[in-house]
Amino acid sequence: MSKQATTKEQVSSGFRRAGGWLLGCAWFALVIWGIINAFGTDANFSEGRHPSRVLGYALLSIAGFIFAATANRWKRVFPGIMLAATLGALLELEQGHAVNNPSVLIPHWIALVQLVVIACVTALSFTFKKRPLNFVDRIALLAFAASILVGGDEATRHELPLALIVGGVCVLAAWAFDRLQRNPETNATA
Repeated sequence: MSKQATTKEQVSSGFRRAGGWLLGCAWFALVIWGIINAFGTDANFSEGRHPSRVLGYALLSIAGFIFAATANRWKRVFPGIMLAATLGALLELEQGHAVNNPSVLIPHWIALVQLVVIACVTALSFTFKKRPLNFVDRIALLAFAASILVGGDEATRHELPLALIVGGVCVLAAWAFDRLQRNPETNATA
């Protein structure tokens, strides 16, 4: 029997991959739509339309559930995303402003805190890639993703990014919880 994939298997694999990307884009659009409705102002909408806070929070809740439920599928790309975030934080520290908006100045001490938290989460993200995620991991990753959204706003207001720090601590706690669960006898004698 040949180990090479047949044309049918390759096409099927391609459609699965394309479908995954389309679903990922739809999820991201759901998040953006939820953010605009939950936190937007009348200026974000055309004349006669207003943000619906209830709709926004409902959309964000659905997106959060999808995020946590499908975590084992996207955990392989999470370290790559975090490496890009680390590079962005490094550029913010070096340039003194938001990477995507030079008019938004970010103090160096805030950029340094962001860089340290994001670099630590990046290092821990490689451990998530190697194992099945449990409930604590999923909640921690969801908390970290939410903290990035809130933490960006804190940085632009020149405040300590507490949300980002809390999200990073959640990821650290999930990593420590997994270590304790996997090696209970080793940790008891240490």
